[in-house]
Amino acid sequence: MNENAWQKLYENYETTWLLDAVDKLDELRTYLADGGALEPPQIRTDLLKLHSLAMNVVNHSEASQLQEMMDLAFDLEDQTSDMLATLKKVHETIQKLIDLLPEEDGFDDENELEDDNDFDNDEEDNFFDSLT
Repeated sequence: MNENAWQKLYENYETTWLLDAVDKLDELRTYLADGGALEPPQIRTDLLKLHSLAMNVVNHSEASQLQEMMDLAFDLEDQTSDMLATLKKVHETIQKLIDLLPEEDGFDDENELEDDNDFDNDEEDNFFDSLT
């Protein structure tokens, strides 16, 4: 990296942002961590319960379970929305760093960098936008 690239990186990126990203991932652990005695995360259990309720309501017209299904669906939507927002913040923190890296030192052109990713920035934006 040349001196200008180092200066640009130094002036435009706070490494503490990465520590904030770690904190954000810790927030996700409340949703995704395994329970005690190797129990699966609660959100997995709740999704399976929602499936069961939906099978009864949608496929068998069980009106008595409609309210429970609705409540659980709204709760899971809130949880997954929070997780998505948190994960998007982590992604943006990492992307800021990548955007400041020079195209030299192993990344001769943009195509080489993009080939290492599963999708390009437009596809990532569309993916995240489709989930919100």
